[in-house]
Amino acid sequence: MKKCIYLLGLLCLMLFSCKESEKPVMTVDQVNEAWQTVPIKKVKTADVMGMVQAFQKQWPTQSVAALLKDLALPEDQQQYISEYDQTHGFMSFAEGSDDKDAESMEARVWKRSNGHSLFGITFFQPSAKVKSFVAFYDYDPSSKALTPALDVFTPYEDAYLNKEVGYSFYPEPEEMVVNEYFFNWWGALRHVYTWDGMNFKGPEMEFEGISTLLTKYNEDYINYNNEPFAKYALFDIDEDGEPELILSTESEECQMVASVVEGDIQLLAGMDYKRHLMFYKGVIGDAGGCGTGCYYAYYVKLQKSAPEYSFGDMQIFNFETEQMDDEYNKDGEPLTQEEGEAILESFGESYDPVFEWRPLR
Repeated sequence: MKKCIYLLGLLCLMLFSCKESEKPVMTVDQVNEAWQTVPIKKVKTADVMGMVQAFQKQWPTQSVAALLKDLALPEDQQQYISEYDQTHGFMSFAEGSDDKDAESMEARVWKRSNGHSLFGITFFQPSAKVKSFVAFYDYDPSSKALTPALDVFTPYEDAYLNKEVGYSFYPEPEEMVVNEYFFNWWGALRHVYTWDGMNFKGPEMEFEGISTLLTKYNEDYINYNNEPFAKYALFDIDEDGEPELILSTESEECQMVASVVEGDIQLLAGMDYKRHLMFYKGVIGDAGGCGTGCYYAYYVKLQKSAPEYSFGDMQIFNFETEQMDDEYNKDGEPLTQEEGEAILESFGESYDPVFEWRPLR
């Protein structure tokens, strides 16, 4: 009896010691704050599974634990959206829930041209302070260690806060995508980084609404040289905290300004060989010649990024008075001289913005 009690106690002590040696699960924010400080040693296998397991041992998270547990089950018994592509060195996990506390992750391994490998792992959780982050490690096959790699790519940053940023290594194995989702837009800019054998170069931006904008631009403006639109900028015309989208050719001879609100994409103004853009606080317009003795200016007043009204000023040369006569309209309806002048005066002084141009894919 004493022997049984002794063995039972020893077993309990061993179980307790094992539990004590296990690290508690960490939050996304906790891992984000600490992962750069410690290398990960004794990576058992130089593939994505081995590196994910080593990462989990050093920085245990709920999503990776659920992924590894799920992948150990037969496919028809797996509870979550789990993927393990050994051939392309990719793993991912998602709960398949809209819960803000739901945690998802992706991981991938790339072969580096110096004989090492690059391991990347990214997490996303809407309720976290950081919401999403990506961690990169250099894997040295001689030491079987993962060392934090801090210069793998140039992070994309801008001043707009009403958005959500997420990282993805899927589906293209030679790319990393930073999805910048604007809540007011109901849409995202995809910043695509390309693998060069050692690090990621870029980014170049993709936006699914660009084809729509190009169609609208070609209906109203003339791109004589068929020069492709090659760069973009974000600019908050009405200072509501939500950016408008500016597209330009490399020469900047052709440009367009668009608003995106709840999925509705509108071309506001454009520039071509005979028209130029005009910027006022809360107002965007374009102007240019419309024939002999004719000059036309078109303005759009914005309210919370959406067009509030349009305003037109047709100036026609009067040969009798030898002066320009103005014909004003608001949303296509004629205005008196006094009404038109009052609206034009309300726009204030025009200004020339300085854009931070970035490449368009």
